[in-house]
Amino acid sequence: MDISVALSTYNRSAVLRNALEKLSRQETTGIEYEILVIDNNSTDETRQVIASFVERDSHFRYIFEKRQGLSYARNAGIEAAKSDLIVFCDDDVEASPAWIQKNYEASLRFPDADYIGGRVLPIWDGPVPGWVRPTMAPFALSDFGDKPFEVSPKNPRCLVGASLAVRRRALAKAGLFSIETQRVKNSIGSTEDFDWQIKVWAYGGHGVYAPEIVCATEVPHDRLSKSYHRRWHLGHGKFNAIARRPDWDGTRRFLGVPVFMYRQAMEAILQMAKWALRANPAEAFECQTNLLFYIGFFKQRWRTHFRGTGHSGAPATQSS
Repeated sequence: MDISVALSTYNRSAVLRNALEKLSRQETTGIEYEILVIDNNSTDETRQVIASFVERDSHFRYIFEKRQGLSYARNAGIEAAKSDLIVFCDDDVEASPAWIQKNYEASLRFPDADYIGGRVLPIWDGPVPGWVRPTMAPFALSDFGDKPFEVSPKNPRCLVGASLAVRRRALAKAGLFSIETQRVKNSIGSTEDFDWQIKVWAYGGHGVYAPEIVCATEVPHDRLSKSYHRRWHLGHGKFNAIARRPDWDGTRRFLGVPVFMYRQAMEAILQMAKWALRANPAEAFECQTNLLFYIGFFKQRWRTHFRGTGHSGAPATQSS
């Protein structure tokens, strides 16, 4: 088996059908591949949708994972995959016709890369507000231009899981996706993608951004609201507080929080005030969401500190 695609889904049968339709129409040349669709304990029509593709296309396989959470689902896909190259994607993704082929070719082009990420472009659901920038993290998009580059501590980018090819050798060294920082049901701001990539960097590995790998995803209308972005950044702060980050937690801490973060939070407040006074609401809002990240982080770490459950927010005896 040359390549295994692992798509995790939970209660999104309406958009899932479209994603699977795109995968069923892939244009490949001389490669053997499989498409694993991991049902993460859905209660809607997900099983029936997947079954309709399994019946008509031998590339598809149905996997059921009862434990709730994106990392549980992905890890189940890893266990079931027959290939040493596993490509993750999401249930709301529209893969380009050569998406599987381009992932495979990139793995040959960059044999030393432990993981490879491609472009994830937006399909906007209606008019885009003036304050919106495609690079905003809550959209989970990825477009760093038309030239490939290496991703490592020297160039720390997060290649999003909507199009992420991972080698089994990297999983053997870095481990599976973290269950502590995973997205569960409709939670937002999780960090399982970046946490795993940091573990790759820790053993000296690296990733590659390959722009020829292209997919797209519809940006739902609710993600174009400021309230969604505020909630996302609060959640992102919480998940980062739970994560174990050597670059942060190896420094001096006060009440469980790295001291330098208090200074950065104050700088965010000052920047927000500056842009508000200059009547630049877009910049002021970005500073506000930056501050909300710190609030989410502080609240989680302070709660952990006073409860005495360890620095990460999880019980001290729990491992990822």
